[in-house]
Formats: sequence, C-alpha cells, structure tokens
Amino acid sequence: MIHYTFKQKLKKIMNIALPSGANSFLDIFVIAISMFFMGKLSSEHIVAVGVGLNFFMLFYTINAIFYIGTNAQISRFFGAKDKKNSNLVFSTLLIGSFFVCIPMVGIAIWGYPKFLDWISMGVEARRLGEIYLKIVIYSLPAMFLKNIMISALAAIGDTITPFLMRVFTTSFCILLNYVLIFGKFGFPRLEIVGAAYSNVIIAYLELAILFGLMFRKKAYLSFCFKFCFKFFRNALRIGIPAGLERLLTLFSLVLTTKFLSEYGDNVLAGSQIGTRIEAFSFMPGFGFMVAAMALVGQSLGANRVDIASDFVKTILKISSFIMGILGLVMAIFAGFFSSIFATGEEVIHVSKMYLLAVGLSQIPLIWVFVLDGALRGAGITKISLCINAVSIWVFRILPMWVLLYLGFGVKWIFVMIFIETYIRAIIFWVVFSKGTWKRPGKTI
Repeated sequence: MIHYTFKQKLKKIMNIALPSGANSFLDIFVIAISMFFMGKLSSEHIVAVGVGLNFFMLFYTINAIFYIGTNAQISRFFGAKDKKNSNLVFSTLLIGSFFVCIPMVGIAIWGYPKFLDWISMGVEARRLGEIYLKIVIYSLPAMFLKNIMISALAAIGDTITPFLMRVFTTSFCILLNYVLIFGKFGFPRLEIVGAAYSNVIIAYLELAILFGLMFRKKAYLSFCFKFCFKFFRNALRIGIPAGLERLLTLFSLVLTTKFLSEYGDNVLAGSQIGTRIEAFSFMPGFGFMVAAMALVGQSLGANRVDIASDFVKTILKISSFIMGILGLVMAIFAGFFSSIFATGEEVIHVSKMYLLAVGLSQIPLIWVFVLDGALRGAGITKISLCINAVSIWVFRILPMWVLLYLGFGVKWIFVMIFIETYIRAIIFWVVFSKGTWKRPGKTI
C-alpha cells in the first residue's frame, strides 16, 4: 500500500497548484492590465469594464456545471487507470457544452441592456459598458469549450500545458490591448472597443491552441465524435449544484456591486479596483482548490480515502501559510496598490478599505477554497451549494442590505465581507470533518 512522505505530497500538490495558480494569475493579470489602461482614460471606463465583467461572469454559472462535471469524472477514471472512459467523458462534455453555449450568446445579447439598466451607473459609464459588452459576449463559446479542456487536463494532473499556453497568449493580449486601445503602430485608437476586441481575439486563439494540443499522438486525452448520455447526465447531476452555487455567489457579487453603486461612481470605481487587486490572491487560492479537487478525485478513484484526507490537510497547512502572508501584504500596502490604478482620493480610500477587509480574511478564504474543492472532487456538490448559499446570503447579503437601508457608511459593507468569510470557513471545516465526502470508487 502506497504512503506518501510530506516531501512527496508537497511535490504532487505543487505540480498541480503552481501551474494552475500561475494560469489563474495570468487571467487576472490580463484583467488588471485592461483596468490599468482604462484608468488612463477615465473612472467611467473603469466602471464600465468592471460592471461588464460582472455580467460576463454570470455565464460562468453554466460553464461551472460542465467544468466540475468534467473534472470530477475524469479524475476518478484517471485514478482508476481507465483511459477509455476518461476520453469518452472528455468528448461527451465537449460536444454537450458546444450545443449549450450557442444559445447562451442569444441570452447574453438579450440580457446585457437590462443588466446595465439595473446597475445604477452614470450615463457615460452606462454607455461605455454597453459598447464593451456588445463585443465581448461573442467570446462566450470559446470560453465554454476551452474551460472544458482546461478542466480535463487538471483532472489528470496536467496544469502545466494550459499555463504555458497562457504565457504566450497573455503576452500577446497585453500587446494587443495596448495597440488597439491607444492606437499604436498605425492602428486606430479604439479605446474601450479595442479592449473588447482583444478579449475576443485571445479567447478564440486559446481555443485553437488547445484543440491543436488535443490531437497530439502522445496526448492522454483525445477528442473523438462519441457521445455517452450517461456521462453527460452524470456531469449535470454533479455540476448543476456547483453551477447554482456559482450563480448565487456571482449574483451576490453583482448585488454587492449594486449596493456599492448607491454610494456613487467614485465608491463603485474604488471597489472595482480593490476587487481586481484582491483577485491576484485568487492565483494561489485557485491553484490549491484545483489541487484539492484533482487529488481527492484521483485518490477516491484509487480507493484510497486515507490519502485523500491526508492531501487535503496538507494543502490546508501550506495554503494557510502562503495566503496569510499575502493577506498581510495586501492590507499593509493597500494604499500603494490602489494608487497604481487610480489617482482620485476618494477612489483610492475606498479601495484601501476594501483591501484591508479582504486582506485580513485571506486564511479563512483559502480554507473555503480548498474544502470546497475537496467536496467537489468527491462529487459532493450539493453540500457545497448549501454551505455557500446559506452563508453568503444570510450572513453577507442580508446584513449588507439592512446596513444600506439604515444609512450606514460603505466601510460597514466591507466589514460584513470580512465577518462572513470567517463564518463560511468554519462551516466548511465542520462539514468536512464529519466525513460525508468519503465515497471511494471510479464512478460517482
């Protein structure tokens, strides 16, 4: 029976977490660069892109269904050394997600004007947001398909391939943003339109690269025109609770944006800058979550519940140390980081308050990430849905609404974010400790 030393566990964890986290960093870095460029234009541009991204992220709800459904099934088959079914799941989910993502574009076209009307924005910020979304929504099909491939690769422990691809596309994306936004090297100055076109071009470039990689002779995962309804149904059963969880989480973020918009465009711009800076901490957070999800799935597929539990506890120790340091850096240097993206005094002050709240709650946040990932890897997505839904809406959104209604200042909105993060981490640990996720075998 195999037993891992701490060094071996650390190596397996980091082999998944580091490239995955670095890949997440590059995603966030591109958004940050776009926000930096928008800040050179006006605060209305910052608000427009920030709100536009909030709308776009709502479609990650549907994407999360297939992402989790793909990862949970393939990691099990990979742990059981069943390559045939791994590839059948992969092909099934790609085909299924393709037929789902097309109508999503139509829904996005219908929905974005209504979303912008609902968010309280200045006239100019609203106009710019519409221009941005009118173009960006056409990257949805590429986003759906490429995330299925990235999920499948993560399930077999290969997070280095997407990372290497992102190194190339990120460099190209930054150059493309700079050229199209400011009109360099003979190109017209397109401003926010250039930012939108850059996002669409990069999304389809990444999709083309990933498809090419899947047809390599030595690739473990390969696409074939086969569809298994059983695996598609399993993906929906596993993924729909995760999708609902993502919907509730993202909608809570959108609702928080709505609350903050009541304080004015400067407060909204400051919070958008703060969230983009905080997003850099999601780099290791996402990496450790993916590691927990993949390693729990693989260990359960190999009928090793003990190893799965050991991996999760090791990930918690390592991630808590790293995220604790990052949180302190974020809180101590909040003013410096905020001033990189804005010059307005009120905007920077709001960003500083937000970063202080989230910086001092990074350790409980990473516990949420890791334990949520562990439950997803075990296919126990309904429990994650319940925990996140109850905690966020009861301990965060409802108190925020009450505070706003009673006329409290914006700092109290951030205080509720801080408190709720600790509450949710405690709930996740209690549930994980009860061991309901311990369900070994190659099928879920």
